[in-house]
Amino acid sequence: MWLLFLLIGLMALSAELLARGVEKLNMGLGQGMASGVVLGTLTSLPETIVVITALLEDKGDVALGSAIGGNIVILTLGIGLVGLVYNFKWKDELRMGGDYSHELGVISLSTLFLAVVYVYGRLTPLTSLPLFALYGYYLLHRVRGRNESGKRVSPVSVLEILGGGILMLILSPLFVGQLEKLSLSLGTSDTYLAMILTPVVAELEEGVSALRLAMRSREGGSSALLSYFGSKIQNITFLLGLVGLISIPVRGPYLLLTLISNVLGTLVILDGKLGKLESFLLSLSYFLLISFTVHYLP
Repeated sequence: MWLLFLLIGLMALSAELLARGVEKLNMGLGQGMASGVVLGTLTSLPETIVVITALLEDKGDVALGSAIGGNIVILTLGIGLVGLVYNFKWKDELRMGGDYSHELGVISLSTLFLAVVYVYGRLTPLTSLPLFALYGYYLLHRVRGRNESGKRVSPVSVLEILGGGILMLILSPLFVGQLEKLSLSLGTSDTYLAMILTPVVAELEEGVSALRLAMRSREGGSSALLSYFGSKIQNITFLLGLVGLISIPVRGPYLLLTLISNVLGTLVILDGKLGKLESFLLSLSYFLLISFTVHYLP
């Protein structure tokens, strides 16, 4: 138990370092590049490692679940919690700042393409090509638009982000393992672990970092949500592209729930505002989607 509390403390430190580093990096690179690409890439690294490892071990189902499971959690429960915490802290609705339309456009295009893939029933090397192209387009646009303020990038911000990112990579699998052991010792079912606990805990570090950003400043809420979208764009383009290289069927509830989560998260942010009611309903939708999945499975 003491190890679990130690991990929680270290994860809080990691989240603080990432939040502080991204705030400074926003001033040098702009919100889109700093939050969407840099922080989004860092927070999706654990999933990327799991996906690549699973593919090398020829575990296609594990790779698929790792690539898309985070979208179901983050684009519903994750966004909803950020909105609720922001409204509680600042007594106002969260308002998106800067250019966030690029993220919404890429995730919408990716969702439309994956809807076609879902109907087709398989991810293949052929479907991987458009997914890789979408991710390349996302990165190219953000790289071209970097350093919008003309200010220099602070070396301190780079060190803080690197420190927080390294801590996150080390702590995430340890924390998931400890919570799974605790849950099993309490008699928690395998279904509960697979469908609810493990995905939420796996995204916990990303969620804590986003919540810390939202609490540090009024502009932090926008950065937090942009990091979510950047991270999940990588999941449904680059990571699913990798999964498609081994050709795998995608029938069943998982990709469908990912598509629904993508649509819900995008629609809620479309007007650039996130209020308390929207945040609550979006958080609630996660548990409704999970309940549907548990009943869907035999």
